[in-house]
Amino acid sequence: MSTQKRQGAGAIDFGVWLPVYGGWLRTLEHWAAPDVRSCIEVGQRADVLGYDFLYASEDLLNSVHGPGTAVIDAWSLLSSLAATTAGIGLCGALKPGLRSPLLAARMVDTVSKIAGRRATINITSGWWKDEFDLADVPWLDHRGRYDRADAFLRTLNRLRDPAMAHSASPDVDRTRPRNGSEAFGFDPDMSPDIWISGHSERATALAAEWGDCLFLNGLPDVQLARHIIEARQAAMRWGRRVSIAVNAFVIADEDAQAAKKRRAQITKSRDDEAITFFRAAMDASGAASWADLTDDLMIDANAGFNAGLVGSFADVRNRIEQLAVLGVDKIVCQFDDPLRDVAPFMQHVILPLRGAIPA
Repeated sequence: MSTQKRQGAGAIDFGVWLPVYGGWLRTLEHWAAPDVRSCIEVGQRADVLGYDFLYASEDLLNSVHGPGTAVIDAWSLLSSLAATTAGIGLCGALKPGLRSPLLAARMVDTVSKIAGRRATINITSGWWKDEFDLADVPWLDHRGRYDRADAFLRTLNRLRDPAMAHSASPDVDRTRPRNGSEAFGFDPDMSPDIWISGHSERATALAAEWGDCLFLNGLPDVQLARHIIEARQAAMRWGRRVSIAVNAFVIADEDAQAAKKRRAQITKSRDDEAITFFRAAMDASGAASWADLTDDLMIDANAGFNAGLVGSFADVRNRIEQLAVLGVDKIVCQFDDPLRDVAPFMQHVILPLRGAIPA
């Protein structure tokens, strides 16, 4: 891959969302139990092909197929991929409350050391009450969950910053790291990048103060552009810049009609019972971002069809150019069949955008 500075859509980072839930879609025809070996193979293949990063959700219950279905733990999976990939970025979600800041810091530091490169964490506040109840973690309202996320990030920062760690403790001698250049034994060179997920004002504020990236679900372009502008302005007030990541469900084919036919089949086989179940859980969470989603958009757990990456390879390249103009920096790709689809997408979409091969 070229080492020249990339411009426009060619500068977008592309990641693969690991299928920790099994099949991605809430349809009657598209169900698959999560498979650890397949997830590892997807990650290794993406690494060899030249994708920029892998993303793993932290869900203790399966938020695609329901609580009766298994789900793969994000950080156990990323630990394995840290040991079996060469250079691809590793990003995993963390839900404050499900893990303490100290446990999370130690866990992420270990994954980074296994990989020999910094891992990235994505802070998500959570929306599924059953998950917190079963984990015996207090369920809070929307404001309370973001207060908990804010406290989590402040503690995480104190753990990694020696000066803040000392000033925060009444017992300096007990907490002072033995090596003054490191906080509590954490490698300062492995300090993780931080993403923040969410569409609310609180999510934007957290990203502006603490985050390197704001991660958004699929949104219509007008809403997406507004979120990007607000996030960039909020970060500027802290003297910072945040990048923007968006989720996208990808159906790309040589033939546009074949891709659109596949999209129509997915819509036709929509699992209304599963969608009704999850809509009720989302409504109960108080998260306003879900309220306007149609049943067709709820087929994908993160409204990935809103990104518009359905069509011919040329159509998808053109659409990514539009997303770049809106200000998108990273695209987290979900695929119908990741093992089948990651290579063609790299060959016919990403490499041409980067000028590595002709379109």
